[in-house]
Amino acid sequence: MDTESVTTPTPTTRTSHRARRVLGVLALTAALTVLAGGVAAAQTVNPYDGVNPDISLFGPALNQTWKRILAAIWGASIAIAGLWVLTSFLSSRKARKRGMSSDLSESGEDLKLSLIILGGVAAVSPIVGAVLLLVQPGA
Repeated sequence: MDTESVTTPTPTTRTSHRARRVLGVLALTAALTVLAGGVAAAQTVNPYDGVNPDISLFGPALNQTWKRILAAIWGASIAIAGLWVLTSFLSSRKARKRGMSSDLSESGEDLKLSLIILGGVAAVSPIVGAVLLLVQPGA
């Protein structure tokens, strides 16, 4: 009787497969959006041509308030992500000092994830700026 070796995926391989799948879906969605946008633009007339979103109608106080709130949320997100990086680094150092390989593996994964999140939070501004540059009609 043949017995096949069955391997169970580790959490690391599951995470990498999931990340690849998410990135693949996002890339496919972006490609289809760009391709379909060209075809749709050729077939229809934009009823909102010349209309630009502007909340200055509600006054400069609201304009400054939402910018302050957004800046506060973004700053708090960077601070929280930085704190998570620091605690992850300290737990990794503690596990290395004690020689606990299982804790070191877990804290290393936690450190990698926290660094990725910190980079993502810090990269929000360039990403949003690039998206706005791409979707502007006159750019």
